[in-house]
Amino acid sequence: MTEPRTRRRPASRKGRPTLTRELIAEHALRLAGAEGFPAVTMRRLAEDLRVTVRALYNYVEDRQEVVELAAQLMLSQWEVPELDPERWEDGVRAYCAQMRALYRKFPRALLVSLDEKISVRGVHPARLRNPDAFLGLLRAIGLSRTEALQVHAELALKLFGFALLIDYREPAGLSPVPAAWLTGDLDLPHLTEALAGPAPTTDELFAHITDTLVLSIKAASGRRPAPSASPGSASGTPR
Repeated sequence: MTEPRTRRRPASRKGRPTLTRELIAEHALRLAGAEGFPAVTMRRLAEDLRVTVRALYNYVEDRQEVVELAAQLMLSQWEVPELDPERWEDGVRAYCAQMRALYRKFPRALLVSLDEKISVRGVHPARLRNPDAFLGLLRAIGLSRTEALQVHAELALKLFGFALLIDYREPAGLSPVPAAWLTGDLDLPHLTEALAGPAPTTDELFAHITDTLVLSIKAASGRRPAPSASPGSASGTPR
C-alpha cells in the first residue's frame, strides 16, 4: 500500500517567497540592521514582503513578537571560539573578532536595548552562554569577580562603540572630524596634522583595540604574555 505523500508548502507563490515566521524575522533584522528597530513597523514589513498587514498577523502576534524574533535571529549567529585558559590571548582576540563580525552585519540593530524592551522570551541562549563563557575564561586565568566584570564592560563598550562609530561610518569614522570643518580661521594644528597623512585602516584600529583589552587583562591577572599570542591576530592584519 502506497503511503500518502505529505503536502509541502511551496517555497514561493506568484513570484515571491511564501510568508513564514522565519521570513518575517529575516526581513525585520535586515531592516533593523540598516535603519534601526524603530523602522521596523508592521506596515513597512508588509510593504517590503509585498503582503498585507493582516497577512502578517497570521504568523505573529504583534510587532513586539517580530522585534523579539529578529533579536533572537541576530544572536543565534553569535558563535564563541575555543576559550582555553592556557591560550587565553588567542581566545580573547578570536572572541572579539567574532563579535565584530556579527556587529558589522547588523550595526543599527545593536541599539535594540535602547530602542526596544525585550521580554525574557526574546532572549536567545547565546546572549547568556557566551558572556558566561568569557567571564569563565577571565576567572580561570586569575581575575577576581570584580576584575572580570570590569574587563567584560570594557570589551562591550569598545566593541559596541567600534561597530557604530568606526565600522558603520567608514570611512568617516576614521577621522576625528570631517576635513571640511577645518576651512575656518581657527588655529587647529593637531587636527590638521592628524588629517594630513593616511589614516589607519579599520582592521589596524581594531587590532589596537584588542591589544589594549589584552593589556588590561594582563594588568589584572599579573600574568606574563602567553607564548602563543600573536598581536593583531584577531583581525588578520599584519603588525
